Amino acid sequence: MMRKLIDSIAGRKLLQPMFEWFYTAGVYGMNYGNNGFFNISGELYAAKMIRKALEQQYKSFQLFDVGGNSGKYALALGKVFEGTSFQMYSFEPSQIIFDTMAAAVAINPKIQPVHFGLGASDAEMTLYKRSQFSGLSSVYNRRLEHFKMDMPIREQVQIIRLDDFCANNQIDRIHFLKMDIEGHELSCLQGAGKLLTEKKIDFIQFEFGGCNIDSRTYFQDFWYLLKDDYTFYRIVKNGFVAIKNYNERLEIFKNINFLAVLKINNYEF
Repeated sequence: MMRKLIDSIAGRKLLQPMFEWFYTAGVYGMNYGNNGFFNISGELYAAKMIRKALEQQYKSFQLFDVGGNSGKYALALGKVFEGTSFQMYSFEPSQIIFDTMAAAVAINPKIQPVHFGLGASDAEMTLYKRSQFSGLSSVYNRRLEHFKMDMPIREQVQIIRLDDFCANNQIDRIHFLKMDIEGHELSCLQGAGKLLTEKKIDFIQFEFGGCNIDSRTYFQDFWYLLKDDYTFYRIVKNGFVAIKNYNERLEIFKNINFLAVLKINNYEF
């Protein structure tokens, strides 16, 4: 009955504004487009749940904040893990933003600022920026004319592999890897092949959205890279929505955070 009703109105020209409104409302309701501010996107809720899960397995934690920017997220994550034994590394490749971030996180000695970006290989890359302190800084020259925006500022930055950083710093395991690096998240994971193969990363949080258009990466890429060893969730404001199978409907280029959870430790949400 319902299918017949939908078929009777689907594709009708006069009803397209209504369907477009339902689509926009549905996408927003699923928490897409809510990730400009980590304090309302569900990221802090996710961090609290991750802490509870980790405490069942480990006594100390290695936390990686990739895309440190101003340091606000690192400080908030530090508060979530307050009272535990942890070390956090916050990565920021831009010199001027790194200096600001390093000054901000200095109040928490457990947070170590790192003046590198992470990627698939060691390289010097161009960072494109709207302004010197822009949160949209990316190694991809994003095409944003439709927002009446451009990326006129250029900065040469150093990129290293996550595997190499961990090996050089005697880090055997990453308990929580958070990535918000404007479309370069897949490349970061490609530089962590050894850690992934050895199942040495418990939780992987990555942002997905409009930047992935410019980096030409898709949710499918993350799915096939991680699906054998990780369970996927979409982060919403007060919990997690499990993703059991890949579907093209997941290719929504509005900012959202996903969480990949290592299967062998039997974490449950």
